[in-house]
Amino acid sequence: MRNALPPSPPSLLTLLFQLIGAVIVGLLMGVLLAYLASVLLMTLGIAAQLGMGLLSVQVFLAIIGFGAGAGLGAALVGRLSGQMGSLWLAMLAGAATGALVVLGMRLLRIGGLAALLWVGLTLTLAAAIGAYYLRR
Repeated sequence: MRNALPPSPPSLLTLLFQLIGAVIVGLLMGVLLAYLASVLLMTLGIAAQLGMGLLSVQVFLAIIGFGAGAGLGAALVGRLSGQMGSLWLAMLAGAATGALVVLGMRLLRIGGLAALLWVGLTLTLAAAIGAYYLRR
């Protein structure tokens, strides 16, 4: 039997590129999810009933979409740089963290939409990149 070498930890440059990739893909997916949800709600005729609540729904879904996209972006850059990790775990952790942040901050009535957006984006980004390296 051959001993497998333990995986090398990611370099600071790799983590920086993963952060950039996660932000870019996360922003794209967050905007896309919020847009598609608003089109769906308008098509169903629910958007008029929501009024300004539609903006809240869009922000909530943008945070969740950003988390999933951040996981995808971090995994793509990680794979390109030779780092082993879990794509699905990164995407799931990012989206789940986004959903928990939205749920927790709304239930506890902490901050407005701007605070929710910044806290949500920061925590989902950290969760997505961290979760990518959990299954090494």
